[in-house]
Amino acid sequence: MKPLLFLLADSECASTLRGFFGRDKFHKSLGCGPIKLDDASFNPEKDIRVHDRRDPGVWKDSQTILFAERQNYEKCLVILDEAWEGAPTPDKIIEDIEGLVVNEARWTRGRFEVILIRPELEAWIWQRNTHIVEAFGFNGTDKELWAMLEQKSLTLEPGKKKYRFAPANTLAGFPPAWPKSEPKPKNPKGLVEALTHECRSGPVSGVFNEISSTISLRGCVDPAFKRLRDTLRTWFPPEGGAA
Repeated sequence: MKPLLFLLADSECASTLRGFFGRDKFHKSLGCGPIKLDDASFNPEKDIRVHDRRDPGVWKDSQTILFAERQNYEKCLVILDEAWEGAPTPDKIIEDIEGLVVNEARWTRGRFEVILIRPELEAWIWQRNTHIVEAFGFNGTDKELWAMLEQKSLTLEPGKKKYRFAPANTLAGFPPAWPKSEPKPKNPKGLVEALTHECRSGPVSGVFNEISSTISLRGCVDPAFKRLRDTLRTWFPPEGGAA
């Protein structure tokens, strides 16, 4: 039996976690022990799965995948967004998934956790450091990128529902994409879309993988990340005592 399975709602989340868990001794950054069960170790390439119907699929059909894997994995983390088109309340999402996994997939409650990302996974990666500049392929320095994001606003491209850059004008209702006074951008997902388009960065999943393989998440205070970290600390305690 393998130690841990991730069931996720999208490829961007998978790429982010694969980048992070692909680091050497990543568990030390989380304050947990190695993710192992007997001689089997967690493999981020094989043990992170994405549901082909994204968030609604994880909500209504997580049991199909987990029933098939119930004897192959000891633990499972189910991760999806809190808000998407047609989403019920967060409590309802968690309640429904827990019921399906216990009653239909036949996992006992102590073997899995459901984590809702609030508001967006993209918030995890936004830090003001050179790794962001390099991952997006921005043609300039990190200071030049931060200056640009203070001068640009995010607007929805007509008919395409994609965010793009426009000149910032706070008085006209177009605030900066990332003011220097804010630790995180107000619209982290929109900023990823706009900057990827601006820099012609290629697939977003590749950008996420590159960023998460280099940036530090030790100080991340996002509630979803903290729950992920704390769950892994409980399931895989640090060697030699508490974290």
